Amino acid sequence: MLSIYKPRAGDSALYHLTSANRTIVGGRLMEFVQQKVVRMQMIGEEEGDTIFEYTILSQQVDGTALIHEWAMDMEVLQSPLKIVLDENGQLKDVRNLYEIRERWERSYADQLRRKYKKQEGLEELIAATTALLEDKARFVQSLDGFSAWRFFFQDNYKGQKEEVLQPLVLKGYFGQVDLPLTLTAIWKEEYEIGAYHCQLTHKGTLDKPRFDRKQFGRMLKDLTGVFNVSAELDLLMEEEFHYDKHRWLTSGEMYLETKVSDWYLVASAHVLERISEARADELKKNFNVAAEHTA
Repeated sequence: MLSIYKPRAGDSALYHLTSANRTIVGGRLMEFVQQKVVRMQMIGEEEGDTIFEYTILSQQVDGTALIHEWAMDMEVLQSPLKIVLDENGQLKDVRNLYEIRERWERSYADQLRRKYKKQEGLEELIAATTALLEDKARFVQSLDGFSAWRFFFQDNYKGQKEEVLQPLVLKGYFGQVDLPLTLTAIWKEEYEIGAYHCQLTHKGTLDKPRFDRKQFGRMLKDLTGVFNVSAELDLLMEEEFHYDKHRWLTSGEMYLETKVSDWYLVASAHVLERISEARADELKKNFNVAAEHTA
């Protein structure tokens, strides 16, 4: 593998992230699109680990439910977030959760009570957020699912040219049911004088022996009230990540679709683009929520 250099402390990159989700249960449809401008900055190394600071600069959500606007408020609450990646580029720890918890307890929860005072289910959301912030292991796990966070938690430190099979478990993907996958990972490198490009692709398949089909079937019955539903799950998963010689992402795409016949579908897509300061400023002018600790 061509010599690639880790980012140095102080190095940073700006990204435009777009996430879209569509959920269909019977005749009910729920969908949303979220856009964010974020900055990732390398702030230090410790015994092989790398520490980054993630800051959201602006965002916008087009959705149909309270939970979608709540998701924007949670993004603001968690910014900046200091994340620790291990030597393989995997999420290991969150360094400043105590600061986020203090912000929540000191003022943010009360701000949200005022903002959503007429919304049904508000206290349940506040209680769930409080419990999450008090459980560090669960908070870290909440970042390590199939969301835009996944762009930043790849094994981009040890690129391989051969095809590799990797297990992946998306914990709680179906509420109480995990989604176990087998990923086929392929690294490709291209370089010429003064230029280098690295690409990582994943194709995922359902790990049927590890998938709890009975529990998944019970979940579907609870959702629909129908007791003879099929629990045969169809799955499509594809991911592609592009890196420069300093191991910064330059672009990426992720897609995961899970489907049962024609009446149950969950599809999520995420797109990442590295952008300039000028492009970040342009997007911020068009987005509808500033990344400030207000509600």
